[in-house]
Amino acid sequence: MKLHVFGNEYLKEDSFAREVAEYVDAEIVSCRSPDELLDAEGPVRILDVVKDAESVRLITPERVKAQGMLSLHDFDLGFFLKLMKEMGMEKEIKIIGIPQRGNPQSIAKEVEACLKSLD
Repeated sequence: MKLHVFGNEYLKEDSFAREVAEYVDAEIVSCRSPDELLDAEGPVRILDVVKDAESVRLITPERVKAQGMLSLHDFDLGFFLKLMKEMGMEKEIKIIGIPQRGNPQSIAKEVEACLKSLD
Protein backbone atom coordinates (compact mmCIF):
# COMPACT_ATOMS: atom_id res chain seq x y z
CA MET A 1 0.00 0.00 0.00
CA LYS A 2 1.20 3.50 -0.80
CA LEU A 3 1.45 6.09 1.93
CA HIS A 4 1.64 9.72 0.79
CA VAL A 5 3.71 11.67 3.29
CA PHE A 6 3.46 15.42 3.70
CA GLY A 7 5.54 17.85 5.71
CA ASN A 8 8.31 20.34 5.27
CA GLU A 9 11.65 18.82 6.23
CA TYR A 10 13.03 22.31 6.85
CA LEU A 11 10.50 23.15 9.57
CA LYS A 12 10.92 21.16 12.77
CA GLU A 13 7.24 21.39 13.70
CA ASP A 14 6.20 20.13 10.24
CA SER A 15 8.84 17.48 9.45
CA PHE A 16 7.96 14.72 11.91
CA ALA A 17 5.75 12.77 9.47
CA ARG A 18 8.75 12.30 7.18
CA GLU A 19 10.81 11.01 10.10
CA VAL A 20 8.09 8.56 11.16
CA ALA A 21 7.64 7.35 7.56
CA GLU A 22 11.22 6.03 7.58
CA TYR A 23 10.04 3.32 10.00
CA VAL A 24 6.69 2.47 8.37
CA ASP A 25 6.45 -0.75 6.36
CA ALA A 26 4.69 0.68 3.29
CA GLU A 27 5.54 2.16 -0.09
CA ILE A 28 6.32 5.77 0.83
CA VAL A 29 5.46 8.56 -1.59
CA SER A 30 7.12 11.78 -0.47
CA CYS A 31 4.82 14.66 -1.42
CA ARG A 32 5.97 18.24 -1.76
CA SER A 33 2.60 19.62 -2.84
CA PRO A 34 -1.03 18.50 -2.46
CA ASP A 35 -1.53 18.53 -6.24
CA GLU A 36 0.52 15.32 -6.38
CA LEU A 37 -2.62 13.55 -5.15
CA LEU A 38 -4.26 14.16 -8.53
CA ASP A 39 -2.20 11.37 -10.07
CA ALA A 40 -2.64 8.95 -7.18
CA GLU A 41 -4.36 5.72 -8.14
CA GLY A 42 -6.60 3.68 -5.91
CA PRO A 43 -7.28 4.55 -2.29
CA VAL A 44 -5.16 7.47 -1.08
CA ARG A 45 -3.55 7.18 2.33
CA ILE A 46 -1.92 10.32 3.72
CA LEU A 47 0.45 10.72 6.67
CA ASP A 48 0.78 14.20 8.16
CA VAL A 49 1.27 15.87 11.53
CA VAL A 50 -1.73 17.32 13.35
CA LYS A 51 -1.18 20.32 15.57
CA ASP A 52 -2.00 19.58 19.22
CA ALA A 53 -2.66 15.86 18.53
CA GLU A 54 -1.71 13.61 21.43
CA SER A 55 -2.07 10.32 19.58
CA VAL A 56 -2.28 8.75 16.13
CA ARG A 57 -5.75 9.02 14.61
CA LEU A 58 -7.65 8.53 11.38
CA ILE A 59 -9.10 11.69 9.90
CA THR A 60 -11.56 12.06 7.05
CA PRO A 61 -10.95 14.81 4.48
CA GLU A 62 -14.13 16.56 5.65
CA ARG A 63 -12.60 17.11 9.08
CA VAL A 64 -9.50 18.83 7.71
CA LYS A 65 -9.76 22.59 8.09
CA ALA A 66 -8.68 24.69 5.17
CA GLN A 67 -6.58 27.64 6.29
CA GLY A 68 -7.51 31.10 5.04
CA MET A 69 -5.53 31.73 1.86
CA LEU A 70 -3.54 34.92 1.58
CA SER A 71 -1.22 33.81 -1.22
CA LEU A 72 -0.41 30.69 -3.25
CA HIS A 73 2.11 29.85 -0.52
CA ASP A 74 -0.92 29.17 1.70
CA PHE A 75 -2.34 26.54 -0.69
CA ASP A 76 -2.52 23.80 1.96
CA LEU A 77 -3.75 20.21 2.02
CA GLY A 78 -7.14 21.10 3.53
CA PHE A 79 -7.87 23.68 0.86
CA PHE A 80 -6.77 21.29 -1.89
CA LEU A 81 -8.96 18.42 -0.64
CA LYS A 82 -11.96 20.77 -0.49
CA LEU A 83 -11.21 22.01 -4.00
CA MET A 84 -10.95 18.43 -5.34
CA LYS A 85 -14.36 17.62 -3.85
CA GLU A 86 -15.99 20.73 -5.31
CA MET A 87 -14.55 19.88 -8.74
CA GLY A 88 -15.99 16.35 -8.56
CA MET A 89 -12.53 14.78 -8.28
CA GLU A 90 -13.24 12.83 -5.13
CA LYS A 91 -11.03 9.89 -4.30
CA GLU A 92 -11.15 7.50 -1.40
CA ILE A 93 -8.88 9.45 0.97
CA LYS A 94 -7.97 8.66 4.57
CA ILE A 95 -5.53 10.72 6.56
CA ILE A 96 -3.44 9.31 9.36
CA GLY A 97 -2.75 12.22 11.68
CA ILE A 98 0.18 12.00 14.05
CA PRO A 99 1.49 14.23 16.87
CA GLN A 100 4.19 16.78 16.04
CA ARG A 101 6.69 14.97 18.25
CA GLY A 102 7.26 11.66 20.00
CA ASN A 103 9.07 8.38 19.46
CA PRO A 104 9.11 7.87 15.67
CA GLN A 105 9.43 4.09 15.89
CA SER A 106 6.49 3.56 18.25
CA ILE A 107 4.34 6.02 16.29
CA ALA A 108 5.28 4.16 13.08
CA LYS A 109 3.85 0.96 14.60
CA GLU A 110 0.58 2.77 15.32
CA VAL A 111 0.56 4.09 11.74
CA GLU A 112 1.00 0.55 10.43
CA ALA A 113 -1.96 -0.60 12.55
CA CYS A 114 -4.07 2.20 11.06
CA LEU A 115 -3.04 1.18 7.54
CA LYS A 116 -4.01 -2.45 8.23
CA SER A 117 -7.40 -1.36 9.56
CA LEU A 118 -8.03 0.41 6.24
CA ASP A 119 -7.41 -2.70 4.09
